[in-house]
Amino acid sequence: MSLRITGGTARGRVLRGDLPSGVRPTGSRVREAVFSVLGQDLSGTTFLDAFAGSGLMGLEAWSRGAVVTCVERDPKTASRIRALAAELGADLAVRVGDVTRTADGGFDIVYADPPFALDPAPILAALASHADDVLLLEADQKVVVPRVAGGLALVRTRRFGNVSVHEYRKG
Repeated sequence: MSLRITGGTARGRVLRGDLPSGVRPTGSRVREAVFSVLGQDLSGTTFLDAFAGSGLMGLEAWSRGAVVTCVERDPKTASRIRALAAELGADLAVRVGDVTRTADGGFDIVYADPPFALDPAPILAALASHADDVLLLEADQKVVVPRVAGGLALVRTRRFGNVSVHEYRKG
């Protein structure tokens, strides 16, 4: 499988190799839409790629100038993210663990793409305190999300086929 960076300094770079089983990378259309909302220049912003999986969202943010932390539960998947980052020359912090328990510090932007089978409400509640400005949740479009999560309010939902991206901001 190959993945292509859609913007920033690494725009057009193709990342090759197999993804670990069960990893569902965010599609290019969704990534382009997310970064049209966040902006193409993220210089000086901090970005948490929660449930990092392929690491692609973190790499996209890094390519646009953000300081990125990826948190992934599976050590093998985290190792793959490190390898992709090395391939690009990206300086990312990659942590292994449960992001709802191990993320520390505030981030300007939190992007959460948990497994679709998980209930998003407790995830939002756990991650809301880490978002200084915006929290974006990628979920199955059939999932109902809370309107408020720990001081963050749902301000917009965008649908892309069977995926929705929910945008939460400080109220």
